Amino acid sequence: MIVVSYLTKAICLFRSAYDRFFLQPMYKSMLGYCGKNVTMRNLRTTPSKALSRVFLYDNVVMKNFSMISYTGKFIMKKNSGASSNLVIITGNHQREKGHWFITEALSHEHDVEQDVIVEEDVWLGANVILLPGIKIGRGATVGAGSVCIRNIPPYAIVMGNPAKVVGFNYTPEEIIEHEKKLYPEEERIPINILEKNYNKYYINKALEIKQFLNY
Repeated sequence: MIVVSYLTKAICLFRSAYDRFFLQPMYKSMLGYCGKNVTMRNLRTTPSKALSRVFLYDNVVMKNFSMISYTGKFIMKKNSGASSNLVIITGNHQREKGHWFITEALSHEHDVEQDVIVEEDVWLGANVILLPGIKIGRGATVGAGSVCIRNIPPYAIVMGNPAKVVGFNYTPEEIIEHEKKLYPEEERIPINILEKNYNKYYINKALEIKQFLNY
């Protein structure tokens, strides 16, 4: 039993070292852009060359993510992260009259591809799916298992399939104080935009949100 225990620990240490010193540097060298202190594990892209269309900025953390992309880009900005099994899809297959759909899908000739963008300070829970053309706003939180089919406003909390806004991480006034400590003045979100989003997606939809959450 002691021998087995030591062998198990040795295997775990070997895997950890292999990932840190071989796999991660290899993956990073294949990215379209890789910032400082990026952590990523177990990448799967279709096709494999899609890694060149992945752009990860400083302090990004990605675990076990898959990307299906033929021309679209995936961009995750600084200080954002994702839990396990994130799926990113940048394209949609299109039907053409007089052609079998499966033939068109496999050829990718008429695919419509759109970039997927995740802004700064975003957290994506486990098993999140991001569909073509969406933008996840700064400071947003996406709940586990959510399927994002449309843009998410800054600092929103979303969940579900399709993902819906169920709250905000901070009030507009709290966001102003938050961003004063983290962003230069020219990069901060104006208070009028924050208040507009807060009212549109939260205050004006309080009843709808309660019903969605089964309160």
